[in-house]
Amino acid sequence: MRFTLQQLEAFVWTARLGTVHAAARHLHLTQPAISHRIRDLEEELGIQLFERQNQRLLVTDLGRNVLVYAERVMSSAQDMARLDLRRTITGLIRMGVDESCATVGMPQILKDIKESYPALRVDLTVGGGGQLLQKINNHELDAALHTGQSTQPDVTSQFIGLTEHQWVAADDLLLPEDDFLPAHALNHRIVSNAPPSTLHASASRWLASDGYDFEDYSACNSLSLMVSLVLSGHAIAMLPASIARPHVAAKAMKVLRAKPEVPLVPYYFSYLAHHRSETTARILDISLRNLRAAGFFHTFTGLDGAEASSPDVDGV
Repeated sequence: MRFTLQQLEAFVWTARLGTVHAAARHLHLTQPAISHRIRDLEEELGIQLFERQNQRLLVTDLGRNVLVYAERVMSSAQDMARLDLRRTITGLIRMGVDESCATVGMPQILKDIKESYPALRVDLTVGGGGQLLQKINNHELDAALHTGQSTQPDVTSQFIGLTEHQWVAADDLLLPEDDFLPAHALNHRIVSNAPPSTLHASASRWLASDGYDFEDYSACNSLSLMVSLVLSGHAIAMLPASIARPHVAAKAMKVLRAKPEVPLVPYYFSYLAHHRSETTARILDISLRNLRAAGFFHTFTGLDGAEASSPDVDGV
């Protein structure tokens, strides 16, 4: 019998989540890939694992027996993969993240790093994209999650996804209900990071698309304070979508339908080329998994109808 860990993984997550689509999103694969792995596993075992009920897949009686053993195999495989790495990934990594990443995903990222590699210590620096880029170029950081892309020969910047910026305002602030134009923005107090921040650059380019300069704004170096100022109705702002999302869901903040659309912003994992590759690869893996789960990256729908948040990353 020659089933694979990938087939078991597809089966386990489809059983847990109830649909191939949900399993594909969780594993960052296409729906056809998940379906193919489950079909191959069924052929190998000679049994039917699922039956369809309404819009969900239910595990068959025989499938439930397989599921017990499949989950044991997956758990053992994960433990085995960590055995050596828990001992060999040690020391210190100086890591930088921008404030949006720190807010959305960093608590869980640090928790997972500690649980997986208890002998690895992380020194964390939170700053703007320009500040982090300068620090890693000066070798003051070993790795950074940010919107910057280094051109230094001894720094590698790996593209890991696209982030979305949105114009937002307090939900009860009176604004045009149709398209939100650069001329409309200038009629309100704007709060923004000072240059050379990525948010300032996004707002500046958007205003410049209609011939306006971004000169009259309230400078603020705290993303959390910017959110508070928007929620209070004091100002409007351009914010990362991942930061605005919970406030929009709570109907305390609204997204303005910007015209022209605000371009998506590339996001990078930068690291010193001479740093230990195994350590940076594991940090990237943990960071990507948590940021995707938190909805940090912009999602788009592929040709097969499945949602994806960023291209597959093979590691460093």
